[in-house]
Amino acid sequence: MILASNAKNAMLQGLVDTLNVGTNAKLSIYIGTEAAAVFDMPNPIEQSIVNGVLTFNLPTKVLATISGQPTNAKLVDSAGVEVAEFNVSTEIVLDKASIYSGGYVSLIALSITI
Repeated sequence: MILASNAKNAMLQGLVDTLNVGTNAKLSIYIGTEAAAVFDMPNPIEQSIVNGVLTFNLPTKVLATISGQPTNAKLVDSAGVEVAEFNVSTEIVLDKASIYSGGYVSLIALSITI
């Protein structure tokens, strides 16, 4: 099956509509099983949806609570329900390869392509 761009965009818009309901969605960056940094995502969460690519608005930097090499990230809606999981460095780009407790962590890029 090959989806047309408008169908892909509609699917991504449904995801965005879910994430924009209520208070802000949250993106947690994990080191192993522990959350090292938690971002309050902007509302609206989307910067754009074009040709099957959802580009996210980026949150402000946050302080890390533990140190180490980030492994994955989880995006939850305002009710705390997990919506997506990302691999750090391949699907989500941070400002640095390692996170240090008490230091700032910034999200450089986040998008979903279908």
